[in-house]
Amino acid sequence: MANEIGTSICGWPNGDLAFGPWSEGTPVGVDITVKCPPGTNFLGIYHTHPNGVAAPSAQDIKSGRASGAKYLCISVPGEGDLRCYRKR
Repeated sequence: MANEIGTSICGWPNGDLAFGPWSEGTPVGVDITVKCPPGTNFLGIYHTHPNGVAAPSAQDIKSGRASGAKYLCISVPGEGDLRCYRKR
């Protein structure tokens, strides 16, 4: 089974995106360090669900809220499925 990977999604003032350090976890989870390059703002979290669907789990929602993420993006590698959810 493949491991989940993830990173912080950050934004430059001009609207371009940047990313924090990449983390690798287990087949069922990944701890992501919320860190953005200097001059950018933290926007959200991206991670993979290599063994599942591109929908947030209860733990994903909890972690996203705790980090202050505005967006939670999840992809399923090999299927071309990427979905982003905006915090309510």
